[in-house]
Amino acid sequence: MKAWRVHDFGEPQDCFVLDEVPEPTPADLAGMSMNLGGWVPCGPGLEPFDDWVIMRMDMAALALPDVTMCRGTYPVPVVRPYVSGQEGVGTVVDAVPSRRHLLGKRVVACTIQPWGSLAPIAVGVSMIFEVPDAMTNEQAAGYLIASHTAHHAAIRRGGVASGETVVVLGAAGGLGSAIVQLCLAQGARVIAVVGGAEKAAFCRELGAEAVDHSDGDFAAAVRELVGGGGVDVVMDPVQGEMGAASDRLLVPGGRRVVCGHAGGLIPHDPDFYLANHSLVGVDLGGYPREVMQQFHLETQDVLTRLMAEGRYSPKVERRVSFDEVPAALGDLAARRTIGRVVVDIPQDGRN
Repeated sequence: MKAWRVHDFGEPQDCFVLDEVPEPTPADLAGMSMNLGGWVPCGPGLEPFDDWVIMRMDMAALALPDVTMCRGTYPVPVVRPYVSGQEGVGTVVDAVPSRRHLLGKRVVACTIQPWGSLAPIAVGVSMIFEVPDAMTNEQAAGYLIASHTAHHAAIRRGGVASGETVVVLGAAGGLGSAIVQLCLAQGARVIAVVGGAEKAAFCRELGAEAVDHSDGDFAAAVRELVGGGGVDVVMDPVQGEMGAASDRLLVPGGRRVVCGHAGGLIPHDPDFYLANHSLVGVDLGGYPREVMQQFHLETQDVLTRLMAEGRYSPKVERRVSFDEVPAALGDLAARRTIGRVVVDIPQDGRN
């Protein structure tokens, strides 16, 4: 089958290769374990992984990890070559015994290297949920990782509550727009920090106030919005210089929730303790498997309810063809995208 595979280090436009690769089979997965860097043969201290399905992919989502893995700046090393893609929607064609009730079902799933979602056949792991009939493939493809990460960041780790004022950096992205919606659903006042008038308008449509950092000092603009005071929470999927500048927005006792690194990983302000601030880390993959699975079940219940109430929806703003993947990732890396970007996966590329 034809799949987008990465052999070298660099930008997706240069390093993504449309390769002929074998379809994954149950025999390939037998005796394999899994970590954040992908699948590895079982060895001392490693148990075979027993929570997977093989999927016929209909649509996949693009995300920043597709870029940082390619560059070699992803926090966890990924063994090359690998098929890129972290999530998508498709039909289950094979599964371990505990997942065989999903055969023939349309599911969303997290995928992991070397059998990523940018291929006609991929391996779904752990985060596997049947898709409600009312959800389109386009919505489903861009739903899982951003939505579950946003809930973990804003609600479980960030503790955003009604009446609080929350600043969301990178608010027009896939993760940022999910965080905005969930904070609003909690009853918080949300100020979205974005780059450009189109992104600001997008966030206002979600119900947030918006500050355009391309106009100048965004922290000063936020302070003006809140009457010269500070904010309770900064939701930070960016880090970099913008993340560092957001520290001075927090009220005493405020918290900065670090849930990504779109602007680069940075050392954090050693003077946090002087203002009684909290620096909160967010990584859904940083828990034992049983704990993570329980978190996902709890989150799915919350998100399903919010979607039924019309208070949350995946924001997919761009749909591209399979051939357009490297160029679309270039746009994503350059912050020229809004919401999620999804990809149609053709099945005529199969052997």
